[in-house]
Amino acid sequence: MAERIKDIKRMEIPKEKIREDNLNELLDALSDNKEAMLETIRFSSLLHETGNMSMLNAMISQQQHIMGNIAYEANQKPNSTILHNATRLIELLGMLNLEGIDHLTARYTRKEKEEGTEVPAVKNVGFFGLLKALRDPEINRGIYILLQILRGIGHGPKDKAPSKK
Repeated sequence: MAERIKDIKRMEIPKEKIREDNLNELLDALSDNKEAMLETIRFSSLLHETGNMSMLNAMISQQQHIMGNIAYEANQKPNSTILHNATRLIELLGMLNLEGIDHLTARYTRKEKEEGTEVPAVKNVGFFGLLKALRDPEINRGIYILLQILRGIGHGPKDKAPSKK
């Protein structure tokens, strides 16, 4: 019968072999990602040349203080209202049907181009023709907008706005 094994010795890999394997693994990763590494080196060099590297180092070392200031300012009443409205705007934009809006704007743009390029035959319009034209809601709305613009131009910045009757 064989003798029983009393001592188990683990296989020890020399540090030089581990270091060589690690270097080979790094060299393989570097050669596989050569362009990315060169771009990273260019980016770091540019940060250093412009002086932004020291700024980034300072920001990272003081990140607790910076985040505290940002949180404090975000909780101030005017800023919190702005942030709240911005998040609501982003939510609204996420809910929009962009394909439908694109189709709608294309249709109206095409319609406006067609209307704008049509030149009706010129005929004399008398006083009664003008009165008939005032029945058209589009003309009526356009005249109303022009009157509001003229009212705005008519009073100066220190004048009070005309009262609506």
